[in-house]
Order: sequence, then structure tokens, then C-alpha cells
Amino acid sequence: MKELQQILKEIQSRAFAPVYFLDGEEPYYIDVLLKHFEQDILTEDEKSFNFLEFYGKDIDGPEVINHARRYPMFADHILVMVKDASQMKGMEALETYINNPSAQTILVIDHRYKTLDKRGKLYKALQKSAARYATFNKLKDNEVPGWIASYGISKGIQIPPKECEMLSVYLGNDLQKLVNEIEKVLINEPQLRQLTTQHIEQYIGISKEYNLIDLPQVIFSGDKNRLARMMAYFAAQPKNAPMPMVTGIMYSFVSKLYLCFYGPAGFENDKKLGIWSHHRQVAMQFQLPQIHQCIALLEEYNHKARGVDSQSNDTALLKEMVGRFNIILFNK
Repeated sequence: MKELQQILKEIQSRAFAPVYFLDGEEPYYIDVLLKHFEQDILTEDEKSFNFLEFYGKDIDGPEVINHARRYPMFADHILVMVKDASQMKGMEALETYINNPSAQTILVIDHRYKTLDKRGKLYKALQKSAARYATFNKLKDNEVPGWIASYGISKGIQIPPKECEMLSVYLGNDLQKLVNEIEKVLINEPQLRQLTTQHIEQYIGISKEYNLIDLPQVIFSGDKNRLARMMAYFAAQPKNAPMPMVTGIMYSFVSKLYLCFYGPAGFENDKKLGIWSHHRQVAMQFQLPQIHQCIALLEEYNHKARGVDSQSNDTALLKEMVGRFNIILFNK
């Protein structure tokens, strides 16, 4: 993320902004920055007198300003950090400080899970001053696999597309959770160079043979034997195949097949769309009208999964839907 790299560069070069206001629904990036602020600005000896850490529920805006106006002792800077600042009262008072900050103070405001009202005076002050304002939003679902691959590269390992999608589907867009699970693998496999489905199954607990991420490809492959085994497993373990999740995974796969019909193959274009080589390989085996029918079918079962026009349980709906997919794709 551009804002993250820019702030990290400022910390590394010690070209600090007087105020850093960090908000948004994605706390992972904020936690990364707070760690660097704490570790990289002051030495351990300097922290004794010059590092002030508060929580929003325990302090108000005017008190923060008073601490920010202090002079450093035996150091070039004083670091004032307010965590969970969305709980702080009197935040609007910070406007006056932001317009005239102390040259010796680095004030860090952690306003996670919420964003500032862009109509307010505080936001406008941040935009006009030398302060650094950064918002970190949750990744969209189609952005998560690419993020996982990039994180793997940063750790010196390759995470192939299939494994990226598997982690994305089962762990969602909670970046800290994704990092924790990948780190779990690396702790157990310190010499690892490529993350495989075997590692995911062994250390994270996602089954290779019976994981939902493979269900779309198994259906479209026509592999009756493997599909029968998967269906038997999901019938015995219905909690592992809730229909809202099934339809979501199926729609993600089918929508990418649909996109294959409307754009030429190319690495950069496919990367933006979240299309991998296996999507194009599958798309080549079917006609566009079949893909249209599959999308319509998923819309129908997405409603049924939520109890609209259906009283069937998830297992019955899954069997029924898979049977209708077979009719569309293979006329049987």
C-alpha cells in the first residue's frame, strides 16, 4: 500500500511529519506502523523520558495537546502516541495543535476502525497542514489472493495462485489472521521456499481433498468420482459447506470464467481481474451461454440458501445445485 510505504520511508530517513493521523477499517497496517514508530524513532534509553503512550478512553484532546507541547529530554524528539483514539473525547481540540505543531514532537493518532468526517474541521486541518493523514481500508475479496502472494514474496517464499485462493476463501480478508497462519507455517518450516496445499492442510487445517475452494473446478472438470467423494464428505460434515459460502465461492469462480470471454489473455490484465491460468483453461471447454446459465443458477441458489422460496437444508440444496450444474455443463 502506497501510504504505508511512504510513511515507512519517512521513518527510515528520519524525515518525520509532526503529526500522523491513521484511520480506517484495516488495523493491520496501522499496527505495522505503530510498531515501527515505537522501535525506530527513539533508543531504549530515550524512551524512558520521551515516549508517551495513551489510550483514547483514558485521555481527551486538550490533555494530548499538553503532552505534545512538552520538550524532549536528552533526545531530538518526543513521541506521543494515542491508541484507539476513536474513543477519545474532545478530539476536535486537536485542530489548533495540527495547525501549529511542536517541531520536537511526533504525535501519532491511531483512529482505527473509523474514518474522519471529511466535512469536519479536523480533517481539513490535516489536509492543509504538514501532518500525514492515511486511511487504510479493508481489501476487497478479489484483492486478497494478490496480497497473499506479495506477502509471501516479502517473506522469501512463493505462494502459488491456487494456495492464495484457498487461504483467501477460508481466512477471508482479515490480514492479521492471514499473517498469523502463514507465520505458523514458517515457524514449523523455516527453510520453506514454496507454500503448498500440504503445508496448508498440515499447519493451518484446511483439507486438500475436501476443501470448498476446489469444488468449482471439480464440478467443471466432470470428475465424477472425486465429486462424489466431496459430496459424501459435505453431507456428513454439513458445517464445512454452508450454502452461502458455497454460492460465494462458486460465483467467484464462474464470474472469472465469464471475464475470460471478454478479454484477451495477458498477465497484467489477468492479474488485475484475478484470473489465473486454470480459469482460462476451464473457460475454453465451455460456451458463453453455459456460463450465463451457471450465473443465473447461482443467483437462484443464493436466494434459496437464505430461505427465499425454499425450506431445504444446506445439504439438500447443495446436492440439488450440483445436479443442475451437471445438466448445464454436460447435459446429464
